[in-house]
Amino acid sequence: MLAFWKRIHGINLWKLNRTLLKMSKSKISLEEQMNNGMITIHFESRHSEFLIDNEQKKEIEESIQKLEGFEILRLTLLEEIVPVYKEQRTFGGVSRWLEIRTKQMNEEHAAS
Repeated sequence: MLAFWKRIHGINLWKLNRTLLKMSKSKISLEEQMNNGMITIHFESRHSEFLIDNEQKKEIEESIQKLEGFEILRLTLLEEIVPVYKEQRTFGGVSRWLEIRTKQMNEEHAAS
């Protein structure tokens, strides 16, 4: 069981796992989160001037793939899905979110 205080680079994994489990159990919740066939989950902003490096980004994405909620969501959608961690600088710090894309969407994104 995932401890509620477990975090990776400021992201509460317990809370994220709970969100993923809710989405996988409720089609309505899943449709609310989906935009253009992609699921977007927003995180708390970081109060920093700098974006994380690629190694930290990869660590976040790998940790998300190991979550029980992510695996159940993958089975619910019956597709191979890929988590993509995104950040953008804003006036107050760094806004952060997670995009969950299907394998097909990921290939289309790489081609463009």
